Amino acid sequence: MSTQTKIDESLVKYLQNVGYRKDKIIDDLADETSKLGSVSQMQIAKEQGQFLEIITKLSKAISCLEVGRFTGMSTLFIARGLPTEGKITTIDNSDEFLSLAKKYWDLDNMSSKIESIIGDGVEIMQSMIDRQHSYDFIFIDADKNNYPNYYELSLSLVPSNGIIIIDNMLWHGDVADEKKNDSQTNTIRDLNTKIQNDSRVDFSLLPLSDGLSFIRKK
Repeated sequence: MSTQTKIDESLVKYLQNVGYRKDKIIDDLADETSKLGSVSQMQIAKEQGQFLEIITKLSKAISCLEVGRFTGMSTLFIARGLPTEGKITTIDNSDEFLSLAKKYWDLDNMSSKIESIIGDGVEIMQSMIDRQHSYDFIFIDADKNNYPNYYELSLSLVPSNGIIIIDNMLWHGDVADEKKNDSQTNTIRDLNTKIQNDSRVDFSLLPLSDGLSFIRKK
């Protein structure tokens, strides 16, 4: 029998208040992002970012890759978890919000650890494979219909024991609703099943914010 706690609105608020340690730079970045309007929903939750920082530290990652930058909060958290010589390369198909991201990377003295690339995620990741690049940790939070491609490409970019984390894997709860059959929901639902049955990896699907798939390549 599952002992999973049902997460309702009051518990979400509790998690946001108690599951995240207040941080002025992160809070200011979140506030400025919220002023962008409906697009601000693309930003990760602050408690997710805190989790990414801890995983980066625990894994002793040196080289990280991010697919999907937006206003750079996840980039910043991962950069914080890296040692002085560490580097995170972040890919996004637009530079629209790059100046906002850089503003906070600079304020937190993390810019020296961050390389930003503008372009198509699939094409850039394939070029990285062709050039025999390797990353200790990859975070994916980009266009959902390309998630299966990002997952496969990531498996070629991390070594054994490398970590892949994918955001939005519960997709607002739609993955559990059989009536939801739009392309994004079906893509994420199918990827969850694929990961579950993929003998190349160990995994855990975590109900943190909109769902994180935590994956270790064997």
